[in-house]
Amino acid sequence: MFTRYAIRTLLCVAAVPAISEEHAPIHDRVFLSKAEIETTLIGKPIVSSNLSTGMVSRWQFYSDGRVDFANRSGPGKASGKWFFNPDGSMCVTMITRTGCRYWFRNEKDGALANADTREPNAPTVAEIRFE
Repeated sequence: MFTRYAIRTLLCVAAVPAISEEHAPIHDRVFLSKAEIETTLIGKPIVSSNLSTGMVSRWQFYSDGRVDFANRSGPGKASGKWFFNPDGSMCVTMITRTGCRYWFRNEKDGALANADTREPNAPTVAEIRFE
């Protein structure tokens, strides 16, 4: 009886590190506030590299709420409007589609990027550099 209990306990303890390693949070992200997004991005052309699609695009956000987009990986240009949600995400509406992202800075190297959520394990959608 004691042996069965000890084996079950050891199996449970051994499984815990494996489970927690699969979903380790990304601690090196510092999400930007609305004010930080405005001072960092508005009025400065940026180049966005989408990690899942490979698309490279140029974005220009203006202080009056306009945004211009140009696809550098193929044809395509568009203009629209940007705005903030109360939760701090920055949204862009172009044509009939609206997409929102949370901007963050990598604590280690200062690189800018964005994600669809503020969840600790949210995949990075795009890495950003200034043109």
